Amino acid sequence: MKTKFLAVLVFIGFVAQAQNPYNPLRIPNTYRQADNPNYWKNKAPAGYWQQDVHYKIQANIDETKDIIHASETLIYWNNSPDDLTFVYFHLYQNAFIPGSYCSELHHQNNSEPHYGRYEKKGLGTVVKDLKVDGKLVETELDNTILKVYLNEPVKSGESITFTMDFKTYFDTGSLRRRMKTFNAFGNKHYDGVAWYPRIAVYDAKFGWTTDQHLGKEFYGDFGTWDV
Repeated sequence: MKTKFLAVLVFIGFVAQAQNPYNPLRIPNTYRQADNPNYWKNKAPAGYWQQDVHYKIQANIDETKDIIHASETLIYWNNSPDDLTFVYFHLYQNAFIPGSYCSELHHQNNSEPHYGRYEKKGLGTVVKDLKVDGKLVETELDNTILKVYLNEPVKSGESITFTMDFKTYFDTGSLRRRMKTFNAFGNKHYDGVAWYPRIAVYDAKFGWTTDQHLGKEFYGDFGTWDV
């Protein structure tokens, strides 16, 4: 009888556990909590670290003008052993304008791209009112890389919050990309990838990853996005 009773309790325990798995959609955000089996810090080998990000983006597409109007909030956790005095953001859409590193690469290979109406004006992704913890900061733009100088270092183990407004322009130019408009069977189709300012990766192997976007593959931090 005792054996049967114990077996029933064990069975009930397994059922209860199966009915309450980790839910990544719980509010508030639970990505960094101890019960998330996929969070890197819960199974990290000795000495390993990576940065954490949480994006919150409110975006609207103007379908008459093919422009994204958006505001972005990014919480950035510095899990590295280093104090950071500046950070970098990728503005991938800026690769597809005249004079960019990507356009120069095509020019050197005797391939002259056709530019759309916004691209001809140098419009890819435009960032305004970039603030860190509520204060404006100095920035420096080099085509697809935006350098942000922090008013105060973000120390190891601390976090900071970025806020900004931005516009990203869809276009129809000839350069290969994952961010474009198409006409498909009489309907307008938006192909949208990397349309928002994304912070560059800072890791133990390479430091800051600040490669200019040339239309090839890239990578970013693991984290969460509320869009």
